[in-house]
Amino acid sequence: MNMTWQDDVIHKVNLDGDFVYIINDPDGLLYEPVIATSLQEKNAFIFDDDDPLALRLAYETWRSGENKISFLIRLTVERDIFIPHDIQHESKEIDFHLSEFFQDIDSDILRLLPATLYQSVMDALKLFAPGRLSQQSSIDFLLRHIYRIAPEIIQSSTDLVRLLIRKHYIGIEMPVQIEARLIHLLSLVPSFGLWNINRLISNKAYFFDFLQKQWKIYLQDEEKSPIYIASRQNTQLIVPFGDGDVRVFIDNLFAEGIIKPVAIKNLPPEHWASFAVLKEPKITEKERILHLLNNAKKIFSQYSEESINADFWLEQSRSLGIMNALFYQNKKFPEVEVLFDEIKNINTDADELFQHWLQINYIKIQTIPTVRYPSMLHKVPDWISRRIDSGNKVCLLVLDGMGARQWPLIRKQLQIFENISIEEHSCFAWVPTITSISRQALFSGKRPFFFSESLLTTNKEEQLWFNYWLNKGLNKREIKYAKKIENYPVDEWQSLVGSLPVKIAGFVINFIDEQMHGMKMGMAGLNVVVDSWLTEWKFKEKISDLLDNGFEVIITSDHGNQEAIGMGYINEGVKAETRGERVRIYHDPSLRESSAANYQDSVIVWRGPEMGLPKGTYPLLACSDKAFKSKGDVVVGHGGISLHEAIVPFVIVNKK
Repeated sequence: MNMTWQDDVIHKVNLDGDFVYIINDPDGLLYEPVIATSLQEKNAFIFDDDDPLALRLAYETWRSGENKISFLIRLTVERDIFIPHDIQHESKEIDFHLSEFFQDIDSDILRLLPATLYQSVMDALKLFAPGRLSQQSSIDFLLRHIYRIAPEIIQSSTDLVRLLIRKHYIGIEMPVQIEARLIHLLSLVPSFGLWNINRLISNKAYFFDFLQKQWKIYLQDEEKSPIYIASRQNTQLIVPFGDGDVRVFIDNLFAEGIIKPVAIKNLPPEHWASFAVLKEPKITEKERILHLLNNAKKIFSQYSEESINADFWLEQSRSLGIMNALFYQNKKFPEVEVLFDEIKNINTDADELFQHWLQINYIKIQTIPTVRYPSMLHKVPDWISRRIDSGNKVCLLVLDGMGARQWPLIRKQLQIFENISIEEHSCFAWVPTITSISRQALFSGKRPFFFSESLLTTNKEEQLWFNYWLNKGLNKREIKYAKKIENYPVDEWQSLVGSLPVKIAGFVINFIDEQMHGMKMGMAGLNVVVDSWLTEWKFKEKISDLLDNGFEVIITSDHGNQEAIGMGYINEGVKAETRGERVRIYHDPSLRESSAANYQDSVIVWRGPEMGLPKGTYPLLACSDKAFKSKGDVVVGHGGISLHEAIVPFVIVNKK
């Protein structure tokens, strides 16, 4: 069998026994998929944190364990943790360095990539044998072979628009240095003189805004109104919308609401672009729903678990969220109501595939490093911290319980303002998807394993938030925390957002979660309530206040929600710790197993401690659309691992 470079790395440690290793791993090799899988198979425990107290806790837990597994302490360049003498004395120190395994490419450049891409780089190096590459030629090599972008053949406006749509819509997350090289190479092309290459490539919100303006010019041109042509001197149409390669994306962008329809009177009805002309809602919205529905059917009919990664699910959560939200808003129209069964079926299919995928991949998701955006909630504080270091003032606004099916309602509010830019991403929540676990992870910047004493309560949350930022060198006056801010009277709200020294604010809106738990009308009912509350509370004005006070606003959630049907209460002699509608947490595994046996196919036994929860935490989750409630009761709840509970919106809002 061929030895791979990963084998060489793995052979540096002996995982067959209870050894302690201190591993200098500046390049994240422990998280490369093949290496991570082999560590997982050996059950090795990786300690990856900079808190010496947490190290002591993890070490003692490991030492008292019966099973003989290895304990790996991971160090990186930027994280120098104090290792107590007794642990140091027992351990062996080992270096993992990329340069040992990748001789031809510059290690500093390779380090910019997540470890998951290293194998592709290795394959490309073998295939194309470029010889020793300098820093710049290393970047060019990655652009071409990893990101599949050959800058020298991007010469026409069609080429450029296709690249921009691929980058921002399909979502190529590339490190800043590689992006800067791409911008430099494209700005040398003479025919791109009219394009603001720098902003179009680096800023997603700017690109979509530009596309919207160009779309309007295009439709007005197609309409060929003479008055309009005369009045239009300075705005030029430079996006070739009529080109087949660009055209295929436009209807997707329109269906997802990224491009909004334009009011045009005289476009010929058979024109290809007539779908994006403003019509009455029941027609426009039905077209959008159908488009998203057909896209989803096509995607899931070709689904194969082997080729699916986290990004696939983040994308599905977003587009299915939009489809569902549109459906709830318009199901009063008979034309839309007839789609009910098809939409229910696609949601069920997606949930079942996702549940299966998540159980296999959840540990790996926890170790995806942040290239441009955090992939899990507990990584958000570190990501914000880098923004504060570069001079931003940030407000983390957490809408407790908001899922991808509610986000489109909020987006619609914000899109009314001309001067707000919205950049949409998604993020994995913590499982079980309940507030005390997932929101504490978000506010503490730690995995639940490290806050076991407050796992099932939120009253330590403020302290965890303050501790995180105090450790980063901020002082108390620069940190704010507040919850239930939807109940603040106007003057209190003003003093909350207007206090000058604040650099980081963490605010919680509890409204959606509180409404959800009494909701008899299912998900459609929840959305109606949320929609009217957004107007009543003046949500967009509140965001405007925050922006006017200098904040960049990050809107996210601790978990989403799921409409579910009761399958009967669980009545144990000893109650489970949490009596959630979609999850029960036990301290005794045998109690959990006996409950699970009663509900065979309707529950999931979640491997708590292996998945990052404290030891002694044994969750039992309700399957896709089931709930621990009286038989037949409809509830909207959370706690399980359906797609819209476990993936939440993560949105960056700024002033244009």
